[in-house]
Amino acid sequence: MPAFGRSLKEIFLFSLPIIAGQLGQMLFGIGDIVVAGRYSTEVLSALGIATAIFSPFLLIGTGITFAVSPLKARMIAEKRDVSTVPGTTLALGFLAGTVLALMVVASGFCVSALGLAPAIEELVVIYLMICAGSMIPVMIFQVLKENLQAREKTLFANSLILFFNLVNVGANVFFIFTLDWGIAGAAVATTLSRTLMAVILYAHAARQLTITRKVSFPIMGHLLKKGLPIGLNGLLIGLIFSLVTVLAGKMSVTASAANNILINISSLTYMVPYALAGAASVKVAGAFGRRDFHAVTSYALATLCLGFMSATVMGSLFYAVPEAILSLVTADPRVIRYGVGLLLVGAFYQVPDAIQVTVQGCLRGLEVTFRPMVYIFLGIWGVGFPVGCFFAYAKGMEAAGLWMGMAVGLTAVAVVNAALFVRILMGYRRSPTAEPQALVPCAIQQ
Repeated sequence: MPAFGRSLKEIFLFSLPIIAGQLGQMLFGIGDIVVAGRYSTEVLSALGIATAIFSPFLLIGTGITFAVSPLKARMIAEKRDVSTVPGTTLALGFLAGTVLALMVVASGFCVSALGLAPAIEELVVIYLMICAGSMIPVMIFQVLKENLQAREKTLFANSLILFFNLVNVGANVFFIFTLDWGIAGAAVATTLSRTLMAVILYAHAARQLTITRKVSFPIMGHLLKKGLPIGLNGLLIGLIFSLVTVLAGKMSVTASAANNILINISSLTYMVPYALAGAASVKVAGAFGRRDFHAVTSYALATLCLGFMSATVMGSLFYAVPEAILSLVTADPRVIRYGVGLLLVGAFYQVPDAIQVTVQGCLRGLEVTFRPMVYIFLGIWGVGFPVGCFFAYAKGMEAAGLWMGMAVGLTAVAVVNAALFVRILMGYRRSPTAEPQALVPCAIQQ
């Protein structure tokens, strides 16, 4: 129990700055929307569409970087040479950012296929063409953040995110209103903020890390192999929420409004277990590198406990005071009445969602990323979505039915991923000296 208590404390304290940083990432987009909404309805509409197009590329890019901190933490624990990791990850960030930026530009040429109004279409294209350039600094910032996180240095990078929320809002006001650049101003503000964040974090990281020009292509390939499934995992989850939003929008205006409120609130509460997963990936990887399987188990249980606690607290609030929560966002009594039932389903959704994401963080610590992606696909698209459609349409539950389906799908994912983690951990306990057979030292063969 003392060991578990220490693990609980370590994960909690380690995750606090990460939670703040994740909330800051969410607020970044909200700042753009708030300022743009005061400029014109057309810009607000175009910004929402452009952000929806840009987000999948961002999810894939940041997902790739999430493989950095577990790999480096394990190499450090095994007392291996990590001098090539910063330079390799920076090269990977630049290359991946360039490819993703070109993909964003290409998506701009496909906007006409959406059948938008000509005025909105032009604004969307402008935003995408300018904001594509921000993909490279985003990736540079992320790989530096993950390198620092591997050494459990999380305060500066995450504080920087929070600070630049204010900078971004100020830049938006200046470019959108003072210079009257409209949506181009929003894109410039976002790109400028992301570039400055990358430059400042690089200056800080240069004092904390050994950054050389040495690039290890085996490590780069390994990071791509492990990181791409993480990015695709996030994309699969993002797409199901987009689909639920579209389907709810076809039900009624009230259903659509209540559904959007629940999605935004759930995205906010999701940041806590999401950050816990990031902390767990580093702690589990370090313990695994030391072949301390008792610590691996302790960190995993501590993460699950904290994730379950946060989900229970949020779910209890959804259940106990749904009207009060909805009233913070809307004064429409029809939306509040409809949203109460939706929040009750959302209350039960919180727990399996928290468990599945924290278990995935523990699996990342063991460098197991492909199978969790497959399980997410099968769980939410193969199980959750059909079940949700059954409840929504056959049982007449509408948006609440869709959320119930997602809860069922994520419950299945949580159970299967937990079983996978236990099975892999037990395998290493039986053969604690077994060495993975891979190109990169400290890579785990799945």
